[in-house]
Amino acid sequence: MFDTRVLGIDPGVARCGLAVVERRDRRVSVAWAATVRTDGDAAESVRLRRLADAMRGAVAAHRPDAVAIERVAWNRNQVSALHVARATGALMLVAAEAGLPVDEYAPSEVKNAVAGSGSAGKREVLEALARLHGLTEVPAEPDAADAVAVALTHLVGAGLRAAAARAVR
Repeated sequence: MFDTRVLGIDPGVARCGLAVVERRDRRVSVAWAATVRTDGDAAESVRLRRLADAMRGAVAAHRPDAVAIERVAWNRNQVSALHVARATGALMLVAAEAGLPVDEYAPSEVKNAVAGSGSAGKREVLEALARLHGLTEVPAEPDAADAVAVALTHLVGAGLRAAAARAVR
């Protein structure tokens, strides 16, 4: 059996995209999506707690089978990447507490899985979510839409992994 309900995460400290995407009878749909915002004046530990609490709420409300998170891109601003890495760690801890497996995907993997090109831009990814994958309920907020793309990447991979497992048997 492969995952059918995935919580996708576009991690960030100021804004974090969360989305639950599910597959039923070969159809994929967005069950829920949101952007969690934190107060820039708050201590980082308080901001991380806000993210963890929001994720706990999403896990409790939507009961995903797995968590997919976008991997931090270290080649950019390293100070910003460190903050995103801390947010990622806090969110991975929540997943572990809930007994959920976590898979990470590089930004290029997400773009390739969703739009067919690892160098696709944000607009191309959004268009592909609707046009290629039939997701009409993709949120307008970029962070939540990116979380949808991350969850969809996991579902695409889960289907491929299941097919490979069947072929081996």
